[in-house]
Amino acid sequence: MKKYKKLLLWVIVIGVVLFAAFTFYNQNKPPRTGQQPQGSTDTGSQIGSKKQAAPDIVLKDLSGQTVKLSDYKGKVVILNFWASWCPPCKSEMPDLDKTAKELAAGKDAVLLAVNLTDGVRETENKANKYITDNHFSMSVLLDTEGKAADAYGISNIPTTFIINKQGEIYDYIVGPTTEKALMDYVNKLK
Repeated sequence: MKKYKKLLLWVIVIGVVLFAAFTFYNQNKPPRTGQQPQGSTDTGSQIGSKKQAAPDIVLKDLSGQTVKLSDYKGKVVILNFWASWCPPCKSEMPDLDKTAKELAAGKDAVLLAVNLTDGVRETENKANKYITDNHFSMSVLLDTEGKAADAYGISNIPTTFIINKQGEIYDYIVGPTTEKALMDYVNKLK
């Protein structure tokens, strides 16, 4: 009987380890593009061919100022969802910061980095420390209630939305992106 209890214990332990590995893999799987935002009817065959209004979001930035996405209508908006604990997010941050600086020099586009500030794994202090420690100057918005993530159907980060001047989702990228890819979108849409 002891032998069966020991075997059962090992089966349970192996099951828990496999479940943990599966969960970790799904949270950190390789980037994919073309996932649809929540509520989208687009089949993914031609992103941007069916115009979908970008959900308006109202969030506070790191300095406590209220920022509304709709205030940027008439500009191309790059809307990036991220967290400081996310390795792929951290890998793209230097490119995002360069893009934000380049866009700040003009009047046609803006980059907004939406931090998924859940209050547990990601806090305002952690996000602020990460931005400060790395000397990034991009505009960081805090999604403390998860409303922005819900509105955009975020299930993987980083995810970046490209919003055209009419306030419609033009395209989006699931996984890390580059300054070149983002500037290609901006140059095409401005």
